[in-house]
Amino acid sequence: MRRSHTIRIVVLTIVLLSIINCKVGISGDEKEYYYKLRMSFINNGSNDYFLTLEDKLFTVFPNTSVQQVYIVEANPSVERTLRDEDGNLFAELNLPETIRPGENITVTILMKINLISRSLPQVSIDSSGTLFDIPVELVNYTTSSGAWKYENEDLKYIAELAAHIRGNDTNVLRIICEMVEFIGSRVEYPSGEELRPPQYPSQTLPSPGERGEGDCDDQSTLLITMLRSIGIPAYLQTGGVLSTDYSLNGNTWDGHLTISSRGIGWHGWVEAYIPPWGWLPVDITYGYYPQRQNPLSSIKYSASATEHVLESEKYSNMDFVAESLRTEERIKRSSLYLHVEEEVYTRSLFDNNLNWGEPLKKSIILLILLLTILVIVLATLYLLERRAYLKGFNNVRIEILRLTIPDNLDVEMQHKLRVTNLKTSDISLN
Repeated sequence: MRRSHTIRIVVLTIVLLSIINCKVGISGDEKEYYYKLRMSFINNGSNDYFLTLEDKLFTVFPNTSVQQVYIVEANPSVERTLRDEDGNLFAELNLPETIRPGENITVTILMKINLISRSLPQVSIDSSGTLFDIPVELVNYTTSSGAWKYENEDLKYIAELAAHIRGNDTNVLRIICEMVEFIGSRVEYPSGEELRPPQYPSQTLPSPGERGEGDCDDQSTLLITMLRSIGIPAYLQTGGVLSTDYSLNGNTWDGHLTISSRGIGWHGWVEAYIPPWGWLPVDITYGYYPQRQNPLSSIKYSASATEHVLESEKYSNMDFVAESLRTEERIKRSSLYLHVEEEVYTRSLFDNNLNWGEPLKKSIILLILLLTILVIVLATLYLLERRAYLKGFNNVRIEILRLTIPDNLDVEMQHKLRVTNLKTSDISLN
């Protein structure tokens, strides 16, 4: 099933350029994370906006050997799940058909992810297999399809360039290393931080004699095209490097898309089949790009091998570049505006953030109770002090009265005077 959807394209659009120079490192063998997505659909037009199927779909991160994903919350609820032709899983949300002018709809998705670090074998060029060791059943990963149509006229020069780099060599790992070195020497990573759509290999490297420019997925797409054209299976893997060091705020699509991202830096890299080890990451911009010394570092120091990475979608047949551009143009021509907030938490941070309401309620109740107790204590102390003061004062009055009543009055008259002067104060204290 070939189709696109808005939330996936939003993820493809988020490119965090700072991750090429920021190594966060893996801590522990397994870690629990929570991914929270809040996305608002706002109709700023004068007519109803009709939601399409692609608007209603969101990516469900896959279960793999290194990650297990659970949907904790989906609001609105999930109506059904679908897969595309590359096997990526999506959930359709139970959203209305239209958004009226001035109205907005907010989607909230919460997923729990258990991640373990990816273990890679020790690789060396001398131990690598040859092109003839690649299983025949992997031929689908070498076809001229998707964004890497090396048989098309506009990409033939890239296939010829790959054939020239390979020469007569059949050692798969050595061929890959030579291509990594070539791309690293000819393609620059864009300077600055901006939200960029993906591009075709011909845009990343316009001609064999020119220097090019492209970010992680652009350089990966170029490498995949070159590898496939000489028979090495390869596909594009996307995912997010998880760390509190990452944050992104920006807008694109002529202001129709506003993004706030924390705790995750989206990334793209090549997965290539290298016998005898099988599928291995080849990460030009994260593993090789910073040092540009040993091309084997594109594997050894790849993001998926050195960081906690949340694997998202893989692309082997779909033209994800065309899909992204189509969705962008459709949204830009519409009255729909998208506000996206995504954040990744560790378990402890997420518990503090997710359950803020109940602890806050309990804290307020406790505070009120403490204040009540404090008021009672202060009032009691005040009354005790006043009682002591008044009692002492009245005792003085009694003594004064005793001194001022004449002794020559008869007993009955003395008693009346004392009762008259003392009854109000003494009764109140006794």
